Amino acid sequence: MSADGKIASRTGESRLSCPHDLRRLHSLRASSDAVMVGARTVIIDDPLLTTRYVKGPNPVRVVVDGRLSIPLNARVVRDRSSRTVVVASDAAPRDKVEALRGLGVDVVTLPSVKGSPGVVSLTDVMRTLHDMGLRIVLVEGGGTLLWGLFREGLVNEFRVTIAPYVVGGSSAVTPVEGQGFGSRGEWVRLRLVSYSRCRCGGVHLVFLVAG
Repeated sequence: MSADGKIASRTGESRLSCPHDLRRLHSLRASSDAVMVGARTVIIDDPLLTTRYVKGPNPVRVVVDGRLSIPLNARVVRDRSSRTVVVASDAAPRDKVEALRGLGVDVVTLPSVKGSPGVVSLTDVMRTLHDMGLRIVLVEGGGTLLWGLFREGLVNEFRVTIAPYVVGGSSAVTPVEGQGFGSRGEWVRLRLVSYSRCRCGGVHLVFLVAG
């Protein structure tokens, strides 16, 4: 993120990582069982989510997409270099489920959260991934998915690289979006366990969730 806490500008520009930090990110991918993003990240950024800047295995790609809004030509759908799992809800269109499966994507449907058709419980998502044998899950966003994970108490480590830029803008994207916590008693407290400098002038921080 930028020095003022933005992961994308108001126009969607999100290239904040230097080559050194990209190698660090891809090392994390290579050491993870799965890399997970939300549907909006796939729609906006069309990421490949494979290991490229270092040598290592590709993680399983997981997309949380309750209503199955990702396009059928997304790279995580068309690319065959790694397995893709899409977690949808029982409100997802049946024809889209079958179309994705026909393209080789594993589609898992979970019950919608009561009173919120198309929204799945992230606790159920993580339990499903655990049942698949996926233990180390690297989440690369976006802000809505990260908010849901923090809200449901599913994060145990938070890593961030602070890049030497100021982006500004009330409509720019922050790492954790959503409704947000209210009182201080609700906030998620972190404990800094390590930090290192990037060659670009940024700082990489690793936190553990306290408690």
